[in-house]
Amino acid sequence: MAFERERGRTALSPRVAEGRDEPEPDHRGFGARRGVAIDAPQPGMDPDLGSVGRMAVCERAMSKAEIMRQHVLGLYRAHEADGMLPTSGRFLYYESVTAGVSSKQASGVLKPGAKGQRRTDQDLLDALTELRESGKIPWDAIVDETRSFDDFTGSATIADDLGAYMYATRIDPWAGDAPLVLTESRSLAGVLRALTQEYAARIAATNGQANGFLRTQIAPRINDGTRVLYLGDFDFSGGHIEVNTRRILDGYHDLEWERLALTADQVRDHNLTIIQKYDARDKKHHPAVETEALSQRLIVQIVRDRLDELLPEPLSHFLAREEVERARLRVLLGRA
Repeated sequence: MAFERERGRTALSPRVAEGRDEPEPDHRGFGARRGVAIDAPQPGMDPDLGSVGRMAVCERAMSKAEIMRQHVLGLYRAHEADGMLPTSGRFLYYESVTAGVSSKQASGVLKPGAKGQRRTDQDLLDALTELRESGKIPWDAIVDETRSFDDFTGSATIADDLGAYMYATRIDPWAGDAPLVLTESRSLAGVLRALTQEYAARIAATNGQANGFLRTQIAPRINDGTRVLYLGDFDFSGGHIEVNTRRILDGYHDLEWERLALTADQVRDHNLTIIQKYDARDKKHHPAVETEALSQRLIVQIVRDRLDELLPEPLSHFLAREEVERARLRVLLGRA
């Protein structure tokens, strides 16, 4: 079991960098679709121009790539203001689709010599990379669930090593059977990881259809009665993934299964865009809404609210007891 060292703890909310002087993108009306501030005349611009005229001048002055960079920077700052960091490129992409800047549908036009369609999120990912490389978006503000780093090193003494793992030690608020937050996508698990760590719960991603992983990694770690909180896409393939996942795990344990997202009610209540997604198995298009189309803030709140409901007493009580016990342990280790 991997533990997180005190010296390598990841902050739940990366510190806000100060001293930036980039113009704030506008995210209202037509300006939101372009990611360009147009509510007020810019330096050197005719003050008598209306908003449409100012928009036209801004668009001529800014390249397509720069417009996307300003748009992505605005999305990041909105997450920063909401305390929704780290986030993922997938969430930023869906917010861009909602704003009308990015599209879920490919253009259908291939450039000469191209072997396939350019990804519909590629412009946003390119802009995000440039902003991170320039230092305008911190690297650790975006999670990467496709790669990991294992550290099995020790310390000079056992006491020092125990001290290094001080904040990885927890009091179990779940009486030995914590709920499992199970997601279809790795990117969603990435943004929910800090939340499940806070609640001393468990989390995993199936990354689509899975078999061996469920049998060798998940099933041995859960029990009869374990509550599974599932989050997956609301579409043809997503339904099959959930059915397969539940069928395999039900073969080992009698589980309490809940689908937290995405549901038909959520799609309707939040007016989420339904697209047509092609499925190669039956060679047909099916209605689809991916989980990340629901905002990160809402998804985090849905999971947090359910975990709060399931806890036998408020989380704050357990956190306070942990600090008391850690203080005693630091004294015993000579680290007070």
